[in-house]
Amino acid sequence: MKTEYEEYRDTGIVGAYDPEKAVFRQSEDDGINTIFRDSSCWDTEEGFVSERNMLVGGKVFHIISVFPGKAEATPTDKLLSLIDADCAKNAHSA
Repeated sequence: MKTEYEEYRDTGIVGAYDPEKAVFRQSEDDGINTIFRDSSCWDTEEGFVSERNMLVGGKVFHIISVFPGKAEATPTDKLLSLIDADCAKNAHSA
């Protein structure tokens, strides 16, 4: 396992995605939440929230991810819907 210094040296990013350092936690609705050692995580009424700071190219980015507890569609469903809408729009304009 690399130290934080080695991660920064090799990637230029502090807080890089490193699956070996992930912890998996089962949520109340039997889902799985992935938690990294450098993130703060908590459950809210709206869903699961993960917060972390990343240093990329000398700039600090504060990242907040919100995962809804009861999503109406998966990210893949939403992406496919956008692709279908774009294809339909292009078909009408051609």
